[in-house]
Parts: sequence; C-alpha cells; structure tokens
Amino acid sequence: MQSIYDYTLDELKQELKPSFRAKQVYNWIYKKYATSYDDMKNLPKDLVATLKENYAINILKIVNKEKSSDGSIKYLFELHDGHTVEAVLLLMKKKKIAEDGTIERSEKYTVCISTQVGCKVGCTFCLTAKGGFVRNLTVGEIVDQIVEIKKDNEIDANKSVNIVYMGMGEPLDNYENFVKSVRVFNEEE
Repeated sequence: MQSIYDYTLDELKQELKPSFRAKQVYNWIYKKYATSYDDMKNLPKDLVATLKENYAINILKIVNKEKSSDGSIKYLFELHDGHTVEAVLLLMKKKKIAEDGTIERSEKYTVCISTQVGCKVGCTFCLTAKGGFVRNLTVGEIVDQIVEIKKDNEIDANKSVNIVYMGMGEPLDNYENFVKSVRVFNEEE
C-alpha cells in the first residue's frame, strides 16, 4: 500500500475526486498532523473508506529517541519492513522572550533526515556504510520523518524548519525520491 505522504498536492488532486478533497487531506496530514483518516471529519465516509483502503498514513514508528544536553534529539524510526533509519532535531536558536512577555525571536530548528537504509558510498568517516546498503527510502518515508518530529515536539505546522539530507544514505543515490520530497516540502498547502 502506498503512503499518502508519497504524493505531491497535484498528484493527489489527480487521485481524489473532486480534486478539492486533496487540499483537505493535505490540511489534515500536514497542518493538523492527523494520524487516522477517521479524524478527518470534513471528508465523506466513502472517501475515508477509499483512503483507508489505498493509502497508508502511519508509516514510521518512533522506536527510540535520545536527547542530548544541547537539546538535540536523535530519533530512530522503524519502517514497515522492520528496517530502521535515524533523524536528528537540532535546536539552532532558542526562543527569546522580552521583559514584557512578548516573543522577540521564536526558536529555529534544523532537522537532519535520512534518504536510504544504509549507504553504498562507503565514506571512511561515516558508520552508516558499515551495515551495507539495504534500500532507498520512499518519498513518504522521507517526508514522514519531518511530520513525526514536528508532531512529537509540538512544533506548529506553520513553523518552518531547515531540512538537511545528511542522515543515513546518499540523497543523490535516491535522486527521484529525494527531489520529489523537496517538492512535497515546498507545497504551500
């Protein structure tokens, strides 16, 4: 079953009719962090049934997270096939609050995400290649890392985060899925 996160908005508009339903689904998964189609109360029951039957929504599972003294959080995600990948949330700047209680500067985050299970490049400074290359991540598996981390840390959906593709794997060895994930991340919706 394909993940709902595998689709750009335009692609989802081609899949769902009428096409405005795609925006509603995008709103639920990317702004409200819905984890079930049953939560999508403005969708008709027949569409919810179709979504459940054809598009997975919970594709990554957080199996471990480690928080460091600097506030960084390393995540270990389990994929549908039992393989695991890592991602890291980095707090780049802390929230700054003025004396009157207003926010002078909001926090800034960078998320380091993976694009492959393992890696075939074999850089001597990196441990990922020691386990060998297993497979490329799907677009949905790449995108869902950001969704899960934002959801887990209660980061507002409208809050942008810097994304770096420096986790496990070589992004350019998974070129098509890497590029498509960038397109999904850049959707206005």
